[in-house]
Amino acid sequence: MNPRVKSSAIFAAKVVVAATLITWLIRSGSLKMGALSIFLERPVLLVADIALFLFGVLMGAMRWRALLVLTGAKVPLGRAIQLQLTALFFNVVIPGNVGGDVVKALYVARDEDPSKRTAILLIVFVERLVGLAALVLVACIVGILRGPLLWQTPELRQLVMAVAFLGACTVIGPALFVLFMRRAGDRLEAWTSGTTAIARLAGRLVAAARLLSAGPKQLVIALSLSMLTHAGTMAFFAAIARVITQVDVPFSSVATIFPLGILTMVIPIAPAGLGVGHVAFERLFSMIGLHDGATVFNIFLIGQLTPCLLGVFPYLGLRRSGKLPTEAG
Repeated sequence: MNPRVKSSAIFAAKVVVAATLITWLIRSGSLKMGALSIFLERPVLLVADIALFLFGVLMGAMRWRALLVLTGAKVPLGRAIQLQLTALFFNVVIPGNVGGDVVKALYVARDEDPSKRTAILLIVFVERLVGLAALVLVACIVGILRGPLLWQTPELRQLVMAVAFLGACTVIGPALFVLFMRRAGDRLEAWTSGTTAIARLAGRLVAAARLLSAGPKQLVIALSLSMLTHAGTMAFFAAIARVITQVDVPFSSVATIFPLGILTMVIPIAPAGLGVGHVAFERLFSMIGLHDGATVFNIFLIGQLTPCLLGVFPYLGLRRSGKLPTEAG
């Protein structure tokens, strides 16, 4: 089958899955689209949503710059913000989770020495790993601080254990892997140089580990910036949950379920996890005795995705400033 036709068929199947799940949630009454009016009824939430978006853009740009140092590339903060907004725009309009991240990497790579370009593109993969690790670590910190209280709630015990397991894997796994890479990186990279999908994924993991092992300071900076972003995101999500459920939802409870719900969106069976994330949060909310999880997630998701469309203006500015990144040789 033609690769383009195959890709289109897979995407169409993912759209069908997302549409089916969302339609099922709406018909069952679990997803209330009318609840989006909450941004008009409570302007403070709209202001908080925009503030969170802008904060995320700034933190994302700073995190990206910190990781780019590993490649020897330097990007001014203003341009990094412009490229971050452009990336968010493409992440919305292009199917997939890293389309925009590749675009911003190409804009930087075209202006750098060709020897740096592979590493710059690899940062796309590294940045995503750092973001997921930071999400889990924030949940673990909350779990440690509020552990006794969370453990007293039967509904949260399994979730706490799941987050603790992910946290242990997040800390211990990369540490052991980086240590191993420093000792046997060359041989492992040679073993993962195949052309299969698994070999390519393993190869990116190995290359990312070698890159990170060379600059632990930049990794800590990037991880810290991501953790600040996720903490703010969880606080906003908890605020929406309190309004929709009319229950004083503790931040600690949200911090326990939020990473698990977001991680389900990584499962590649729907575009950007649409539908899958809705179902996951509906189930997670019910596990802690709450309702309207799909509605809360839908408000949060649309509230954060809509401002991303403003990234078209930075992108148009980039187009006027010179050639497209895909034209870079």
